[in-house]
Amino acid sequence: MKKFVTILLFMSVLFTMFASVGQAAEAVPRLYLNGLLLQPDANPQIVNQSTVVPIRVITEGLGFQVEWDNATKTVTINDGSNVIKLTINNNAALVNDQVVQMETKPIIVKGTTLVPLRFVGEQFGLEFEWKADTKEVHIVQPPKQPTGWITGVSFDGIGGISVNYEGAAKPNKVQVLDNPKRIVLDFPNTSYSSNLATELASGQVKAEVTDNPLITSYRYSIFSNTPTVARVVLDVNADTGYVMTEGVGEYRIDLMPSGEVPPEPETPADPEPELPVEPEVPVDPQPPVTDNVYDVVLDAGHGGSDPGAQSVLKRWEKEFNLSIALKMQALMANEKSIKVHMTRTSDTYPTLLERIAFAENVKADMFISIHANSLKGSSATGSETYYYRENSKSLAEVIHKHLLAGTQLKDRGVKKEAFKVIKETTMPAVLLEAGFLSLAADSKVLFDDAAQNRIAAELVAGIKEYFKLK
Repeated sequence: MKKFVTILLFMSVLFTMFASVGQAAEAVPRLYLNGLLLQPDANPQIVNQSTVVPIRVITEGLGFQVEWDNATKTVTINDGSNVIKLTINNNAALVNDQVVQMETKPIIVKGTTLVPLRFVGEQFGLEFEWKADTKEVHIVQPPKQPTGWITGVSFDGIGGISVNYEGAAKPNKVQVLDNPKRIVLDFPNTSYSSNLATELASGQVKAEVTDNPLITSYRYSIFSNTPTVARVVLDVNADTGYVMTEGVGEYRIDLMPSGEVPPEPETPADPEPELPVEPEVPVDPQPPVTDNVYDVVLDAGHGGSDPGAQSVLKRWEKEFNLSIALKMQALMANEKSIKVHMTRTSDTYPTLLERIAFAENVKADMFISIHANSLKGSSATGSETYYYRENSKSLAEVIHKHLLAGTQLKDRGVKKEAFKVIKETTMPAVLLEAGFLSLAADSKVLFDDAAQNRIAAELVAGIKEYFKLK
């Protein structure tokens, strides 16, 4: 049985080797990752009594995603569970958006990025064994248990692929490969539910699609077992593009001709080479006041080329979202103390970044994103309200009370989740999941005109209660 020493002991031994005068060439160890010899472009080095090693060889060998930003000289490492950002010649690292100080700065040697082995090892749970007789460092990645399970992969017959999941399942950056063209989603630390695992006994599940101008087939399988990586592949035509959206328990890929894919607005590069540190947002339980008029942004989720989930009544989520937003806008038209701003008033698709920028530009005092839920193959029912930042919690509690009164569905609670539009806006912001389109009973309520009027009226009452308006 191999005896693993702690990272600290390993570093001490390795430093002693490197520090031997006149023996630097002999002291450079050979690196093994999970039993395979690594042949990096640059040798490991000792900097400030710490060993630095080439980052790309180790991370790519482990199946991690690595991105390099030349403008800020920042490398981002993502293993599906943790995200680390390291900047060249900077002791401050960002680990899951938290600033962590390192003893040694990352450096570049002959075009190769070298990072502190101890720091990276601690963040990703690597184990080390030092073999003194052969001067070998064996790096081992302990097997990880899956954190998420894919429960279903389905096609709506038009252009939408839904990947339903439980637990924590998050894909790496979507890959678009050519010859033939295919869209690939890899889910690290993710397996399949028991019913899908039975279907995968022969390797992969593949479904052919006929008479469709966008897609010819889709398939899914276990791509890797160390760690477990679930892969979903869409075999598409050469002129097919896509938009991917995330809901509760679902990733949805809507296919469309490449020319119809809405562009993402460019994000200006940060001219400073330092890692950004997000300032803390002060907790303010009282609603903000701006000249006695409150600016409220109503965000009807999805729209246009992104229809959202399809209900069992064959109606689209985007229809429900817009209907509620328009009814709320009409109810507040004569409110002297409230000014309503709509991210969309028709069947269009503003991107998530555009919705965020819109709310920031109008200096909104409140942001409400309206959605409906879906979980195929499940009997899930009820209403949920989500918030992310602490300055949004009190708003979520007030609005959720009125959402329940409007839908008259099961109370699924107020929850915290990092949905982009409520994470990256700065004003109090909530995202509503009014009910489940995948359940006939919920769906009938959500598309009933009288029920929609009740929901809209209750949400307006919640807005007025939060702002303490009569």
